[in-house]
Amino acid sequence: MTIDKDAKYDRQLRLWASTGQSNLESSHICLINASSTGCEILKNLILPGIGSFTIIDDKKVSNLDLSSNFFIKNNEINRNLATVTTKNLNELNTEVKGFAIEKSIQDLLIEENDEIFWQQFSVVIISDYTPKLNQLIDILWSKQIPLMIVNTVGFYSSFNLLTSETTVIETHDPSKLYDLRIDLPWEELQQFADSFDLDNLDDQEHAHVPCIIIFIKALQSWIKTHEGQPPWVSYTEKKNFKKYVELLSRNIVLENNFAEAVSSSHRAFQITDLPDSVKQLLKISKENPVTKNSSIFWIYIAALSKFLQLNNDVLPLPGTIPDLASDTKNYIDLQNIYKEKAKKDQKLFTEQVESVLESIGRSKDEINNDSIASFCKNSRLLFVTIGSKKFISSHFIEQFNHEKDQSKIKKYLIYFGILTFNIFINEHNRLPELSDLKEFIQLYNEKIDSTTLAGSDVKVFEELLSHNTRNYTNLNSLMGGVVSQEVLKLCTGQYVPIDNLFVFDGIESSSEKFKIEY
Repeated sequence: MTIDKDAKYDRQLRLWASTGQSNLESSHICLINASSTGCEILKNLILPGIGSFTIIDDKKVSNLDLSSNFFIKNNEINRNLATVTTKNLNELNTEVKGFAIEKSIQDLLIEENDEIFWQQFSVVIISDYTPKLNQLIDILWSKQIPLMIVNTVGFYSSFNLLTSETTVIETHDPSKLYDLRIDLPWEELQQFADSFDLDNLDDQEHAHVPCIIIFIKALQSWIKTHEGQPPWVSYTEKKNFKKYVELLSRNIVLENNFAEAVSSSHRAFQITDLPDSVKQLLKISKENPVTKNSSIFWIYIAALSKFLQLNNDVLPLPGTIPDLASDTKNYIDLQNIYKEKAKKDQKLFTEQVESVLESIGRSKDEINNDSIASFCKNSRLLFVTIGSKKFISSHFIEQFNHEKDQSKIKKYLIYFGILTFNIFINEHNRLPELSDLKEFIQLYNEKIDSTTLAGSDVKVFEELLSHNTRNYTNLNSLMGGVVSQEVLKLCTGQYVPIDNLFVFDGIESSSEKFKIEY
C-alpha cells in the first residue's frame, strides 16, 4: 500500500489493517437493480475502496428514479439506469472500477447458463424484487458466493444473508482478554518468574515486578498451601486470593505494580483450556476431513488438530501482553518471552499446515505467513456459522407463533409482509395496494403461515400497503449503511457478520436480528 493510500484510508486501516484493506481492494461486488437503496450500498463500499463493482439493470431512468436516487442527474432521463449510476458512482473513487450490464436478470441467466459469469464476484447484492430469484440463489449457493437480499417498502425494511457457510478468523472480540498462561507457564516464562525473589528484592526492584510475575508466583504459592486447589473454585476464594496478593506488597499505596495486580486479579483466574467453540470446530473437522477443494480455514482447523496433539492440547500463544506497571527492562524482557513463544508456536503450526496441504495434494506455495499469524493470534475467537438459502422455515414459523414479545412479533410480521409483497409482484406484475389487502392476507396464509392473523397484526400489513413505495430516501440511506457494513465484513474477512436476517421498523426506529435455520 502506498503512502498516499495510507493517508487516504487512515481511519479504516485502524479497523481492519492492511490485510483487510488488501482483501477489500481485491473484491468485486455485483448489484442487481440500481435502486436508491442499492446505490446507497455501493456508495458506502466505493468510498473505502473495493476493487470493482458491476451493476446489472435493463431499465431506463424514470422521474421516480430521479426523485429518489442521488446518483442520477436531471439530464439522464430515459438513459439506461445501470450505465448512468455506474458512471456517477465511479466519480466517488477513481481507483475503483465500475461496470454496467444493460440486461435483465432473466436474460442474463439464460445467456450465462454456464454459471462461470458469477464466479468473478465476491458478493452479490439484490435490491428489492427480482424475478428468477430461486435460480440465482441456487447458482450462488453452489459456488459459495454470499448473496445479500435487501428489501425496503415504505418505512419497513429487511435483508437476508444467504451463504452456505461464513468463517471469520479476525473477529475483533471486544472483550480484550489476554492469553497470559498464568496458570500454565511454559519453561522460559517459569524461569523468568523464578528469577524474581520477592523477599530479597530491594524496595525499588520490588515495586517494578510485572503483575504477571506476581500472579504466577502468588498462584503457585496459593495452590501449594491450599491442598492443590486453585482460587477460582468459588467467589470467596477469589476474594481471599485478591487479599493474598495485596499482602505480598510492602506498601500498596506506593507500589503501583501490586495495586495493578489487585485491581486486575481476574487475569489470574483465566484458565488455559480449549473453548467449547474450538472443540466444536475440531469435531466438525474430524467428521468432515479436508479435501483438495477445502477452504484455507478448514485446512487451518485440520492443522490445529495436529498442533494440539503436539502441544498438550494448548492453543497457539497470541504473544501479546497488556501495558503493565513495571520498569522498561522487566517489561521488554517479559514481552520478548511472550513474542518468542508465539513465534515458536506459529512455526510449529505452519509445519502442520504444510503437512495437511501435502496430504491433500495441494502446494505449499499457498502458505501465507500473515494469514497463519492471524489465525494463531485469534485461534480462541474463531467464528463459523452454517447459513440457509431459505427465507422461512418451519422452525422460524414456530418461533413466531410462540413469541410473546410484541416488538419482536411486529418484526416477524414486517418480514412476512415484505415476503408477501414480493410474492404478490411475482404473481401480478405490479405493486400491491391497500385495496388488495384481502388477497394479500390470503397470499400470506397460503405461502407463509396459515395461522389466522389478529387485528393488530393486520395493521402491519395495512401500513405496508399504504406506503407501497421503495423510494423513501431516509430509509434507503439507512439500509445502505447497514447492508454495506455487513458486506465490508465479508470482503475484509474480519468482524462477525449478521447471521442471517435483519428487520428494521422505521416507524418505531427499532430493529431485530433473527436466525433462519438451514
